[in-house]
Formats: sequence, structure tokens, C-alpha cells
Amino acid sequence: MVYAFTLPTTSHLSFQTHLSSSTHPSLPQAASTARHALRTALKTHKRLPRGPQQDAHLTTILTTLTDYLPYLSALSTGISNKPAETIEEIELTLLSEIQSEWRPTLSSISLKTSTTTRARVRGQGLDFEIAFVLTTLGYVLSGLAHTSVIRTLYASTTPTPEQRTAAVQTATKHLLQASAVHSLLASSPSFAHVARSVSGGSSVPDLDPAAQAALSSLALAEATLLAVLKDDSYVAACIQARNPNDKDWMVRAAEIPKVRAHLFARLCIRAAEYAEQARAGLGTVGADGRAGIEEDLVKYARVLSRVARGRACRFFGVDAELAGEIGEGIAWLRAAKGALGVRGAVAEQKENVGKSRGFSRFKQGWMERREERKMEKDAGVRESMVKGELGPGDSAGREEEGRVIEMLETKWVRMNDTINTQLIPPSADLVANLPSGRDIHSPPGAYRLPSLDEEQLVRMRAPPAEDEFGPGSDVDDSEEESAVVRDSVPERTDSAYY
Repeated sequence: MVYAFTLPTTSHLSFQTHLSSSTHPSLPQAASTARHALRTALKTHKRLPRGPQQDAHLTTILTTLTDYLPYLSALSTGISNKPAETIEEIELTLLSEIQSEWRPTLSSISLKTSTTTRARVRGQGLDFEIAFVLTTLGYVLSGLAHTSVIRTLYASTTPTPEQRTAAVQTATKHLLQASAVHSLLASSPSFAHVARSVSGGSSVPDLDPAAQAALSSLALAEATLLAVLKDDSYVAACIQARNPNDKDWMVRAAEIPKVRAHLFARLCIRAAEYAEQARAGLGTVGADGRAGIEEDLVKYARVLSRVARGRACRFFGVDAELAGEIGEGIAWLRAAKGALGVRGAVAEQKENVGKSRGFSRFKQGWMERREERKMEKDAGVRESMVKGELGPGDSAGREEEGRVIEMLETKWVRMNDTINTQLIPPSADLVANLPSGRDIHSPPGAYRLPSLDEEQLVRMRAPPAEDEFGPGSDVDDSEEESAVVRDSVPERTDSAYY
């Protein structure tokens, strides 16, 4: 599905102590006010219980980010003396080096101060501040995409096709925007050395250009898979069948209309390529001995790649079955199980059980039950998805894809044994001849920072009001949480589904 990132938090920063403007005296203070609103929103989000409350609060954080970024753009223009995009020329004087502190969320355990929190890092320069704000924006957009998909597909009431389409389209829009944001951070020369501009000589893996490029590819992989998920009636039927509140089965069976199977398969292959690029890029961060990216995200990208390849094989199987080649279709399903990491096949189990006696039959049944328990443990049950307890990415859709493949294989093997009796070719030969992937989304261009409008800049010409937010005006977020709050939001340990 979509990875749910943990959002960073930040310390207080007063721009008016570092900057002054002869043309727009109120600009530094107005930027500080907008930043304070963002900081407060991030602190509030951290205190909320994980699940629906945090999901609903994401729109508030997006609003504060949207309000703050134009001020950062204006400050950057004034400091660098770049040509202004508006008729207002901004002149800024740097009184002292800007230093801001942010708490990274993707860094490996080496940057953790305890089992629940990571140490804050202090960076120098306005580009460090902009980079962390943009990274937060990318996380928020991915979080909104995650919420849109999960809350709709796994709602207590089975969504209509129109609701599914609207949710997936909204999520896709957010993911493409997130990809553009991470692409800017990966490609812009201004942010090339931001990850190493930390006080003390350390680096921030979250801001590494390789990590940002990988996050951009990861968002494209998820957006591509969502384009397939929108019309994937097999997954929808599987989710509906497991919904204890669904009563449609009393009236009619779930409809499985014909799909553009070959096209969907090639889209899934492209998604797998994007996910593999993301996994490789995330794995290179920290290869020089510095801190790297947390293993949860690297494993998620690996699982997403496996799910995409497994789904591609499943659609090739559907395409073969629609053409009357049910034997080849079964072979594709077994190739999908291999790509997904699911051991065994229905037909093979049937043959083994038929030939086995005594302890061998007992062992085979025990292995089947263990595999089923593993599937449940790997991805969790549906109720956990609704509550948001699975954490990052609800196992990248691995559980649902595995169940769809099992459902189809059981049905097709029974049909082949009783009606068609076609030979089942080796799966390895089919996988060796996979076609190339196909893009459905044009890679988005790099994100552009929004600018202040003329009316806002005119107001900045007035002298600043009395400063409301001094360094000690609010509680530092390193001390803001009581032990009760920390215990209520544990650190993610969602490694079982790998």
C-alpha cells in the first residue's frame, strides 16, 4: 500500500535574532510566527494516539507547512540575492548563522538516545531548515495517501467502485506530489551538502540525496501500484470476503469482471523496478561508515518490490486463464508465490498428501497450518488495519496478494484436475521471459517552493510588532512528553511481516 512515515519534531527558532531586513522589516518575525505554528502542530501530532486521530491531524500539519514554505522562499531569495519572482525586491542582512534543530525519524538506531526517541541534530544555514521542512512535507503527503487508501478500502462498510476510485485518485495525487518534493531535495545543488552541515561533523541520513532519490522512487512505485489496485477486483473481493461487517454475500457474490491483465502486469513490473531502485538507494546510505536508514523502511521497499512482482505474475496468470491456458495460468500463480515468498502450492500439497502416509501426512498438515499462521503474523488481521496498528505500510499489501493467489490457485487447480487437464509448465521458464515494465505516470518534475503574494509582501514593509515567541516561551519538545505518553506511543517494531 503506502508507507506511513513518522513525522519529525523541531526546536524553537527565532529568525529575527539571525536576520534583519531594510525593505521588509516584519518578514523575519512573520516567518518565525509561521514556523511556530508548524512546530506546535508537529508536537500536537506526536502526542496524539496513533490511528484515526493522527490521521485526521495530518491536514492541519499540511496547512501549516503550506503557510510556512512561502516565508522560507522569501528568506532564501533575500539571503542569496537571487532575482525575485515578484516586483518586490527583498534585502536581508545576516546577523548570525541560522541554526535549527530537528529530530530525524529515518536514521538508524545509532542516532537514538533511548529506545523511544532519536537525538536532535543541529544544522547550520537556511537550506538545512528548508530541507527538513520539505522532507516533512513529503512525509505528510505520503501519510495522507496512506490514510485515503486504508480508511476507504478497509472501512466497516464495503466501499463502492466509485468510492474506491476516488480514494485511489486522491492518494495518487498526494504520492506524485511527495515524489516531486523528494526529487527536488535529491537533485537541487542547494541541498547537495545539507546532510553533512550538522554541528559536530556527523550527517543526517534523512537528508542524504541518495535517500531522497530513493524516497521519490518509492512514492512512484506506490502510485503505480495504486493505479492497478483501483481496478483490481480480485483484491477488492478478498478484502470484502474478510470483512465481518459485510452483508453483500447474502445478496450476491462478489463480481470479478474481466481486467486488462497484460497491461496491469507490465505496470506492476514497473512498480517493482521503482521499489528496487528505492531499496538499493536506501541501502547505499551509510555505506561509508556513517549512520544509515532504519531497517524498517529498507525492508518495506524490499517487500513492496516482491509484492509488485508477485502481482505481475498473478496478472500474467489471469491473462493466460482468460485465453484458455489454465495450465500456464497455474504456473504463473506458482511463480507469483515464489516472488512473494509464499512457500508451497495447492497442487503440490495435494500430490504430496495423496502419496504420504502416517507421520508424513501429519507433517504436511502441520506445515500447512504453520504457513497459515505465518501469513496472519506477517501482515496482521483486517481489524488491525482499520485501527492503524500495523504501522508502516500495512505490510505493503503482501497478505492480501498472498490470499488472492491462494484463492485463484485453489480454484484453477480444481478446474484443471476435473475439466481441462492441461500440463503445468515450469514456472522458472515463464519468469525468465518477463517483459519490460510500463509507466502509467509521467515522473513529476521537481517541486517548486511557493512564493508570498504581493499583498503579503506589502504588509511586511511595516515595522515588526512585539515578539511573542521568545526562546523560552514554550516547552522544549525533548521534555514535553510524560512517561505515560511515551508508553502510549511505542517505537515501531513492525518487522514480523518481512
